[in-house]
Amino acid sequence: MGCLAHRLFTGLITVSFMVLCVTGALAIRNPESEKRVDVKKGIVAFVEVRSAEPATLYIMYPTQYSKYKTAGSVDGTLEFRNITWLIYPVPAMLEDQTLHFVMKGETRFDVVYEDIQDRINRLMKGEERLRAGMEMSVEAGINVVRLTPLLPGLKIALDFSKDARFIIIKTIDLARYRKGIKTFDQLYSEAGLKGSESGFNFSTTDFEDLYLLIETPVPIRVKSVIHATKESAESGC
Repeated sequence: MGCLAHRLFTGLITVSFMVLCVTGALAIRNPESEKRVDVKKGIVAFVEVRSAEPATLYIMYPTQYSKYKTAGSVDGTLEFRNITWLIYPVPAMLEDQTLHFVMKGETRFDVVYEDIQDRINRLMKGEERLRAGMEMSVEAGINVVRLTPLLPGLKIALDFSKDARFIIIKTIDLARYRKGIKTFDQLYSEAGLKGSESGFNFSTTDFEDLYLLIETPVPIRVKSVIHATKESAESGC
């Protein structure tokens, strides 16, 4: 896993990129730690978090972070549980952006900053570039994994450590599942994106979050890798 993650992330910062700044690898040894990422307008930051053991990560905007510091609340924050690897983009297309990363577990934290227009230009020439990725552990049973692609034209590759039954659904179907209106089997029979194997590749078609529902009889590792394309560059980086 470490070697693959390294090769993927290294692909982001090849000589052909206009990399503005690369922080040195920052190993965070505390069981709970925080990191603030400031991104100037016109720049996209790619945050990579790695952990030898499954960790929990919360991503917060400044107002959410203030609530967390004063009341300990993580309501409304973006949460990743049981992750061992994550690449998360923070684009600042129209204005400066600040995000706070709160990590529960021993993690390693790296950030790469890249010029958005330079990235879009390269994508428009036909290059495909790593945009996001995640690896996590899931328990036996039915699990929900948020993919958050958001843009049409992204290429998503899923990889599981063992064969599993899975479907990719939209937010409305997730709500139906959680409310008990639809069962996993019903959604599986209706879904266009589904399988019973250890890997799956597909492309997004619209501006909507997608969710992976995965059913497994034993705990497994789930990995997703998302690449940006020329098509996705027409909507963003």
